[in-house]
Amino acid sequence: MSSRPSTLAHRIRSATVLLGLTAAIGAASPAAAQQTGAAMPAPPCRMATLVVSGGAGSGTDLVARALADATARTGMEPPLKVRNIDGGDGVDGARAVLEASGDGCTMLAAHQGLLANFLTWRAPFAWHDFRHVALLTRTPLALVAPVSAPFADAEGLLSAARGGAVRTGVGPGTISEFSLRAMAKAAKIDLQYDTIEGGRDRVAALLAADIDLAAVPTALAKRLDATQTVRPIAITDREPSALLPEVATLRSQGVAFDYAVDLGILLPASAPAALAERLAGDLEKALEDQQFQRTLSDFDVRIDFRPLTQYSIYWENLMASWREIAEEAGYERSTR
Repeated sequence: MSSRPSTLAHRIRSATVLLGLTAAIGAASPAAAQQTGAAMPAPPCRMATLVVSGGAGSGTDLVARALADATARTGMEPPLKVRNIDGGDGVDGARAVLEASGDGCTMLAAHQGLLANFLTWRAPFAWHDFRHVALLTRTPLALVAPVSAPFADAEGLLSAARGGAVRTGVGPGTISEFSLRAMAKAAKIDLQYDTIEGGRDRVAALLAADIDLAAVPTALAKRLDATQTVRPIAITDREPSALLPEVATLRSQGVAFDYAVDLGILLPASAPAALAERLAGDLEKALEDQQFQRTLSDFDVRIDFRPLTQYSIYWENLMASWREIAEEAGYERSTR
C-alpha cells in the first residue's frame, strides 16, 4: 500500500496526469485498436468473474447478475459469473480486482463509490489505477421526504432549506453523501448531514421522520410512496422516471443538477488494451439482449454505453466535480 500523499490536490494531479496518458494512448489509433481487439484471444478461463463490491441483493448486484446472464445468451467467451466481496465500504472488492491477473478472468463492477473511497482516504487507489472497459448503465434516484416534511417538491425543499435546517441522513464519505452535497451545491442551499450508516437504517429514519430528506433508487422510492408515509419530490436524473412519471426532475424544477448511480466495468491495470477493446465489444452485444433490457426496465435502469476512452473521460469529469465537494467537506484533512 502506498503512503498517504500530503494533500488531496497531489492525488488529484497524479490521477489527471495518468488519465491524460491513458486517453492519449486510447485515442492514438482507433482503427488499430479495433483490429487488435478483434484478434485478441479469449481469456483463459471457463467463466470470467465479475466482482461486485457489496452483498447480494443490492442494485449493483441485480444489474451485474442480469448482465452475467445476458453474456451467456449472447455468446460472450467466457461468459460472466458474479462474485460478491463485501467489506471496507467497497474497498475490499476493488482491491481484489486491482491485484488480480490482467488476463480478463477478473473484472470489477464499478460505480462512483470507487472515487468516493479515494477522495475520503479509504483507499489509496481509484479509477486511474484500472484498465477502463466501458460505462454500461445508469440508475436514477429520487429525492424522497416524509409526508410530514414542510415541502412536497423541489421548490418547497429549497425554500425550507433557506429558511432553516433540512436534515438528511448519509453514510460519511459514501456516494449518498457526495450526491446530496453535489445537489445542495448546485441548488445553493445548506443541508444538515446526519450520520446514518447503511441504506436500511437511512430508510428507517426516513419512515420515522427522523430525517427530512434522502436520495434512493426510483424503484425503492415507488415502494416507499405506497406506504403513504414517504413521498418522492424530485428525480435526480436528466430524464423523467418510467416508474414515477408524475414526479418532475430536479432540472425541470429549476435545479441544474443531474445524478444517477452509474455502473461500468474495469479490469486490472495489467490487462492489455486490446483485451479491454474485445470486452467492450462483447458487453455492447450483451446490452442489446432483449431479456436483459426488460430486466433493466423493471428496475428503472437505463443503458448508457460509453466504451474505453469515453469511460476514462467520464471519470475525469466526475473527479472535477467531486474533488471540490471532498475539500469542502474536510476530507483532505482526514487520515486513513
